[in-house]
Amino acid sequence: MPVDLIVFTADRRIRGAIPLADDRVSDMLNSVPRIVIRGAQLEDVVHGGPEQVADVTITVGSIVAVLASGRRGIENLRRRTDVHKARLGLVRYTVTGWLHIPAGADANLASHEPSAVLAGRDILVPLTDATITYDKAGEAVTEQFETILINRSQAAWIDLDDAAGGDDGDAVDERPKVYHAAMAKDFTGAT
Repeated sequence: MPVDLIVFTADRRIRGAIPLADDRVSDMLNSVPRIVIRGAQLEDVVHGGPEQVADVTITVGSIVAVLASGRRGIENLRRRTDVHKARLGLVRYTVTGWLHIPAGADANLASHEPSAVLAGRDILVPLTDATITYDKAGEAVTEQFETILINRSQAAWIDLDDAAGGDDGDAVDERPKVYHAAMAKDFTGAT
């Protein structure tokens, strides 16, 4: 059964569908090294321009965030969690939503370091009732989704609870601009 998703990398927004090989998208993505999206719609969030359609292979480590839909898993296997409002900075994106932490877990919630707060979690961590805000070719864009999976290794900062309030557009404006160099090498030997 294919599931629709939107994948964000450092400079692309990729929309498509993949076959669901597990109970939940997050379980599947956390158990594979890469995904293939056939007929994906690619948008350049740095420069804009026309949308392209292509087959793409994406390593899970290069994923910054995933806007996922689909099943929430088997209900009787769910664990009780405490929820905390969270706002995270990921490369050029700001994601806000509810972070679910296992009830009674000894998470370091006072820290602003994602590596401390998200220690021991899967690489892709879900935030529910979430928004992602980013700068697309000079324009602020906000998208809202039921669940956004964030790559904890790509997170630069995290604010929880009261510190997570505020406007995500402000956080996008305050972050340092990311400039991407063209990565092209001439293998023709021409001078």
